Amino acid sequence: LAGWGFSPEAARNIWLVVLFVYAGVASILPVWLLLQPRDYLNSYLLYAMMAAGFLGIMVAAPRFQMESFAGWSAVNYKGDMAHLFPILYVTVACGACSGFHALVSSGTTSKQLDSERHMLPIGYGAMLTEGLLALMALTSVAVLTKAQYFSGLKQGGPVVVFANGLASFTDRIGLQQSVGKTFFALAIAAFLLTTLDTATRLTRFVWQELFLPSGSNKAADEEQPVEASGVCRRVLGNAFIATLIVVVFSGYLAFSGSVWDIWPVFGASNQMLAALTLLVVTLYLVRAKANFWVALIPMLFMAVITVWALVQLFVKNWDKQNLVLLGSTAFLLVMAAGLAVMAVRSLKQGRR
Repeated sequence: LAGWGFSPEAARNIWLVVLFVYAGVASILPVWLLLQPRDYLNSYLLYAMMAAGFLGIMVAAPRFQMESFAGWSAVNYKGDMAHLFPILYVTVACGACSGFHALVSSGTTSKQLDSERHMLPIGYGAMLTEGLLALMALTSVAVLTKAQYFSGLKQGGPVVVFANGLASFTDRIGLQQSVGKTFFALAIAAFLLTTLDTATRLTRFVWQELFLPSGSNKAADEEQPVEASGVCRRVLGNAFIATLIVVVFSGYLAFSGSVWDIWPVFGASNQMLAALTLLVVTLYLVRAKANFWVALIPMLFMAVITVWALVQLFVKNWDKQNLVLLGSTAFLLVMAAGLAVMAVRSLKQGRR
C-alpha cells in the first residue's frame, strides 16, 4: 500500500478494515467452509516454525544475557512499576488455565472431532505444543539484555522481537537471517489471524445466547438459528446482527486506541473465566461422585489470584483516575463476588 501513495497510518487503517470484514465473514460461514481448512493450512506454518526454531536453538545453544530473577517488582519499558505476583498469573493468559481456551474447546474444537477418544491427544497435545512455543519465546528474549529488549519493543513490538530472536538461531542451521525473520513473522501473523476469527465467532455465540428464550438450550450456531420471542430478541439474536455488533464495537476500540486501555484487565477476565470453567467441572465431578479435588483446588487458586490481581489493578487505576479501567475492573470484581456465591450454592446443591 505504501507503493500506491498511502501513508503508513492510512495503510494500517485499510488493513484493519480488511481484517474486520474477514473476521465478520468467518464468523458467519460454517466452520468446515473457511475456518477448518484455513486452520489446517496454517498448522503447517506453525509446525514448520516450531521445528526450525527448536532445531536452531539446539544447534545455537544460546547464552542468556537477561537476569533470571530481578526481584518481585520491576519497571517495564513504559516506565510503570509492575509486580511479579500475582500479575504474572493473569498476564500469561494462555496455557493450562485459560478461559478463552475453554470457549474455543467447547465452541469450535468439539464440533470438529471425529471421536471422543481424540479429545485427550488434541486437547492435552495442544497444551504441550503451546508450552514448547512459550519456552521458545522466552529463549528468543532471554538472549537479549534488558536494554535491547526494551528497545526492540519500542521499535517493532513483540512479534518483531520474537521473529528476530528465532531468526538469529536458525541462521546457524543454514536459514538466512533475513529470510527467517520474514518467515517467522508470517507464521506468527497467520497464527494471530486464527485467534481473530475464532474470537469473533465465539463472541457472536455468546451475544446470541444472551437473547435465547428462557429455558432454551439450543446452541447459537448457524445450523440452529435462535428462536427468540419478541421482535427485539429476534433482531438482536440474529447471527448477522450479532456479528455486526461485535465487529463494530471491536473496530471502534481498534481505531480509537482504547483497546490498549482495556488490555491490562483482559488477563484477569480470562482467568476468571478459567475459574468459572473449573467450577463447572468441579460441580460435574461432585454430582458424578468422582474425585472433585482435581478441579476444586485449581479453581480456588485461580479465583483467589484473579481477585488479588483485580484489587491491585483497581488501586493502581484509582491513583491514575483512569475511568475506563476503573469501571472494567470494578465490574470484574463484582463478577468475582458473584462467582464465589455461585460456587458455594452449586457445591451445596451438588453435595445433596
